[in-house]
Amino acid sequence: MVFLTKEQVLSLFKDRFEIIEFNEVEKNGKTGLGKIKHWHIYNVIAKKK
Repeated sequence: MVFLTKEQVLSLFKDRFEIIEFNEVEKNGKTGLGKIKHWHIYNVIAKKK
């Protein structure tokens, strides 16, 4: 797993990719160890410039 903020995710694509679609999903769910966590999941579709 990688833990990044929305701004950090967007910066990974800066200057080299055109972001076609960016969605953030927030939900409560279980970790691999069964503990409850609030998740921020980023779905990105990008095209290389």
